Amino acid sequence: MHPEALEPEADGAAEPECAPEPGMEKSSGDHGDAAQGVLKEEMNESKEMCVGPPDMPCQSQQQSGDGGSDARDDKDDRNPRITKKLLQKLCKQHKLYITPALNDTLYLHFKGFDRIENLEEYTGLRCLWLECNGIQKIENLQAQTELRCLFLQMNLLHKIENLEPLQKLDSLNLSNNYIKTIENLSCLPVLNTLQMAHNHLETVDDIQHLRECLRLCVLDLSHNRLSDPEILSILETMPGLVNTLKNQLALLCAP
Repeated sequence: MHPEALEPEADGAAEPECAPEPGMEKSSGDHGDAAQGVLKEEMNESKEMCVGPPDMPCQSQQQSGDGGSDARDDKDDRNPRITKKLLQKLCKQHKLYITPALNDTLYLHFKGFDRIENLEEYTGLRCLWLECNGIQKIENLQAQTELRCLFLQMNLLHKIENLEPLQKLDSLNLSNNYIKTIENLSCLPVLNTLQMAHNHLETVDDIQHLRECLRLCVLDLSHNRLSDPEILSILETMPGLVNTLKNQLALLCAP
């Protein structure tokens, strides 16, 4: 028998011991090299075969399964949600507290979220950054009773709503949305700053509600569709805004 045929068996995959055909035992060296190459290829193939029980998936199937999981994760990443796990990850990333209630600031901007959710444990927040997402509705802020600043600019909002729990809210930024009417802000007793630039406000009726915002001192209505001069009559009845303008004029006119 040719010497190369006596190599060790690979990983328990036995090669059948065959008697050499007549006239083949004294083959030339070239033929021996070829036989050795064929034998090594068969051994490599046997190593790649599954050797476990029939009901166990082979390695290549497991790898394809993992790839499917990654594909699902990628799909989820294209539509991210505010989950508790993600909140903990972001807190760690921004060097905040892992215990939700200890945080007074939470950064959730530039993430592509389409809704506000899972903030029930973040009861100590004073500043919440949610700008530059795809949020379509103001909701699920019942636990944020200590909130002072809420940043919702550059989202997909069409309505001002569900702000009643935020009794300590001082500053609200709703710029760069699709809001057509200012409403539901009188429930915020200490609201001082309202930014409404780049929305769809048009008529006097769209801003009538500002009369009820008695503490409002800073107001930005720029880059809307407001053109009616009667709008000034609304602004003149806002005591906080008028006092702010008077103070600014006094400073400008001071010697």
